[in-house]
Amino acid sequence: MRKIHLWISLVVGVLVWGAYFVHFAQGMRAGDLSGLIWWFVAAVAIAAVAEAAATGLIARLLRRRCRVLDDGPTLQAALKAGHVALMLLVGLILISALILALSSVFGWTLDLSGARGQVIAANLLLAMVVMVELARAALTLALMPRR
Repeated sequence: MRKIHLWISLVVGVLVWGAYFVHFAQGMRAGDLSGLIWWFVAAVAIAAVAEAAATGLIARLLRRRCRVLDDGPTLQAALKAGHVALMLLVGLILISALILALSSVFGWTLDLSGARGQVIAANLLLAMVVMVELARAALTLALMPRR
């Protein structure tokens, strides 16, 4: 069941957040980011409902055929993937901090005071979280023992 839930999380995450970031990129190109907050709220709601519904349905369908996985190797896979994901997030945050620091040293303005700059910064942070979560799910699946 853990593997199935990870696959559901991975597929739903790629589809929902992929659609969101495609819309974000199109809005950036068109210069209109006005309704983006509603796309974000919808993406969060759809991801939560889709994951819960799909996981609930699969759990109900497979409740008698589910095997209990050995917690040792499965737990180790989750812990390793979680650690890698955390380090990836820390690395992305440090790179972002470096970019901000270098821009100030060279006198570049990233215009984070305006609404457009704040939306871009918020979406970059969101992209970091989404990438790290998808990497965690994929790495957990890759490290789980095959049965």
